Amino acid sequence: MFRDVRYALRVLLKNIGFTTVAVLSLALGVGANTAIFSMINSLLFSPLPAEDAKRLVSVFTTDVKNPGPLPSSHYNYKDYRDNNDVFTDVLAYNFATVNLNKGDGESRQLFGEVVTANYFDVLGVKPYLGRTFYPDEDKTLGANPIAVLSYGCWQRDFAADKSLIGQTCSLNRQSFAVIGIAPSDFSGTDIGGSPDLWVPMSMHRELQPDLALFYDGRRGLAFNVIGRLKPGVTLQQAQASMSSLASNLEREYPKDNEGRSVMLVPLLQARTDPTGNGQLTSIFLVLMLIVGIVLLIACANVTNLLLARATKRTREIAIRMAIGASRGRLIRQLISESLVLSLIGGALGVLTAHLTRNVIASLLPLGFGGPNQKTDVLDWRVLLFALGISAASGIVFGLVPALHSSRPDLVMALKGDVTIPVGRQALKINLRACLVTLQVALSLFALVTAGLFVRSLQKASQVDPGFITSNAILIGFNFGREGYTEPQARQFHRQLLERVRAMPGVVAATIERDRPVGFGFMRSVFIEGQDPASGGKGVLVQTNDIGANYFETLGIPLINGRDFWESDNEMAPHVVIINEAMAKRFFPNDDALGKRFKFFGDPDFRQIVGIARDCKVTSLVESRRPLVYIPLQQEYSPQVTLHVRTGAQISGMVASLQNEIHQLDASLSLLNVQTVEDRLSQSLQAQRSQATLLGTAGVLALILSAIGVYGVMAYSVAQRTREIGIRMALGAGKGQVMSLMLKQAGIMVSAGVAIGLVAAVLVTGITAGSLFGISPRDPLTLLGSAAILIVVSLLATLIPARRALKVDPMVALRWE
Repeated sequence: MFRDVRYALRVLLKNIGFTTVAVLSLALGVGANTAIFSMINSLLFSPLPAEDAKRLVSVFTTDVKNPGPLPSSHYNYKDYRDNNDVFTDVLAYNFATVNLNKGDGESRQLFGEVVTANYFDVLGVKPYLGRTFYPDEDKTLGANPIAVLSYGCWQRDFAADKSLIGQTCSLNRQSFAVIGIAPSDFSGTDIGGSPDLWVPMSMHRELQPDLALFYDGRRGLAFNVIGRLKPGVTLQQAQASMSSLASNLEREYPKDNEGRSVMLVPLLQARTDPTGNGQLTSIFLVLMLIVGIVLLIACANVTNLLLARATKRTREIAIRMAIGASRGRLIRQLISESLVLSLIGGALGVLTAHLTRNVIASLLPLGFGGPNQKTDVLDWRVLLFALGISAASGIVFGLVPALHSSRPDLVMALKGDVTIPVGRQALKINLRACLVTLQVALSLFALVTAGLFVRSLQKASQVDPGFITSNAILIGFNFGREGYTEPQARQFHRQLLERVRAMPGVVAATIERDRPVGFGFMRSVFIEGQDPASGGKGVLVQTNDIGANYFETLGIPLINGRDFWESDNEMAPHVVIINEAMAKRFFPNDDALGKRFKFFGDPDFRQIVGIARDCKVTSLVESRRPLVYIPLQQEYSPQVTLHVRTGAQISGMVASLQNEIHQLDASLSLLNVQTVEDRLSQSLQAQRSQATLLGTAGVLALILSAIGVYGVMAYSVAQRTREIGIRMALGAGKGQVMSLMLKQAGIMVSAGVAIGLVAAVLVTGITAGSLFGISPRDPLTLLGSAAILIVVSLLATLIPARRALKVDPMVALRWE
């Protein structure tokens, strides 16, 4: 074997042109597969660095009136923890965005988790430095201002200072002692979560002042719950026991838990597919399918190159057999050459994937591949995967040429006549044509899939959100994190709006709790006078707290009723404005204006005084969603967004707005300063990532397919030089020769296009759930992809075809 490998290296180095083309083709195929697998490995397959992670179970809430699975309430969590007989312990946590205040007046926004004190103990995660939380450190509210930092945050924001343990940092303008640093491989239990820090739940008022209601109630669902199964307890036994406990809580607290139960899902599964619909997995399967096609096309290219090269080596192989080499010995030698070639290409592919890992991370949807998310491509699983597909590729593309090359016609080969395409030589040519047909079919399938996702992104980008998007700026604040009281924050609102509306170029300005096309609070609605069986009770709807001039600023028309008035303050009867979708959802056969309803926990009813035109609420690709607008004057929110619409370009307006804000409070943290257009673009990041990754793979497949067509046609011209010379000597014109070449290519490409279209129609239906506004069998995408492939293949054919026109008949006839 050593001699075979050494000889293979000598042969490959002697044919540097062939080796370069083959290695680059394989590097593209292996590199694309390794890059995508590294991303999937990082997000889906990297093990959770927890002790015996298979015993960890996510505890979800189910609700007959609302889709799930859902988080749990704080009080229900406490009952799960204290009254179960299947878990050794149960933890809970939720998310918090906090401000890390620097000494120079600047601040940095960090993503954290507010956790029960047993969080790290239940997971079995040991700190890298310092300690984690003691059991009693989440008992007394406000008594334990301490934090555990992530390894990434410690390195990035604190320069990996080991003396930081015991020192304090300022979070939301309050001092927190750093008691520990999490291990480098721990980034929370949620894929893409990547928290920067963890604080005990006793400090939730300091970090989450706007979520106090969720801690003090049983109805609000805001807590992720994880339990560790006792030894010997199966998931089925735990499910039965917890369902019984949930039934008891439903009977004991019917107002809060009516129709609610629990669902247990292994944590390792819940991280990737909590709903069980497999959507995330299906997206990655499509990605792997497409890059797998790229690798197959690359293998077909190298197979064609080896078949062409085998023709030149026919005499060498014949001499080897004539002096006693067995066929098996020759196949082993040729397979060794293929494996050496594939391993070199694989190594270059891994290097390419490693160098592009940051580009890949930037293509991940928002929240994935963050600063604390491990995305190192040189994970052992990735290297093993790359080695495996490289070796498999070497065998796949090397076996057929080896089998054909090891059975030459000894008499013809030893005479040196290897130019007449008869017998096995003709079989090689037909095999190469079949390989090109396969390449074209696979390439078309990849192009169609990429085209569908690109068209889906295009459709989503063209959606009318229902509000004005141009020349609009968003600037966020969280006054709860800054230590403001409610009167102080309301005073700041008024002063800020007065100053902003007086600025030159400002058309309108308002304050709202939630950004356009952003996630906000959902609350349970109870309609006055409606029977619970009608579906009007306990249904979750989206809400948004808005200030004066909201509808004018966003350009959302009111189709009935009135806007909020200045007199709609905290002392006045509570009023709301709803959108058309909510009116049709709850009052399909009646006028919604004047009707009343309660949110869960409300002592009084709220009256509907207006109905607004529908707009997109949380996503551009969502269906009509019920939405309730609540006046900020009647329901205070510490977290708000300033929404400013200007009459001209906004290039210099952002700095002017920031200056006005800092004149009121020089140290106030400004959160997520962006334009509305940027916000909408950000909301499509997941769709853009899919389209970019699949589009790149489709282009690679197209390039490799074009190389395959070119290679076969160039080889055909070389093999048919004598035939072409004879035809031209007998009077064939250039047009006839060109027609001959184009006909040969046309048969291969047409067959490949037909097979590719059938495959696309049959298979792309699996992508339907990931597409928006377009059918997986969209005729424009199918025909457009086929047209692109045909044009590229035609261009690849023209170069060798033009070479055929330059054949000198006299030179061709004097070949021997």
